Amino acid sequence: MSTDWLLGTWRLMRADEPLDFAPGVRMEFLPAGVLRYHVDVGGTDRIIELVYRVDGDLLHTDNPAAPHSMSVRMTHGEGDSLLFDFGGPQALLVREAAVLRGPLP
Repeated sequence: MSTDWLLGTWRLMRADEPLDFAPGVRMEFLPAGVLRYHVDVGGTDRIIELVYRVDGDLLHTDNPAAPHSMSVRMTHGEGDSLLFDFGGPQALLVREAAVLRGPLP
């Protein structure tokens, strides 16, 4: 099954209470298993470079700079949403629209 639908940038909309997501978190999935985790720190976009792979409905992530791996069930939901299920607590992300650069024709 193709996971091309996952490519792009996803913004956190909500997360259940026990999850430790900072407000405004964005996840940028790139080809070749590159994941950029964006966190707003005092108005500055901090980026944590991660790697990922998908195995069925499981998303596996790892931080090569500070070994910390994680696996979570994911679902591509209605309205182009991304749902993470952490064995009960859930987080919902929505795809960010592509930003046009330069003048419009």
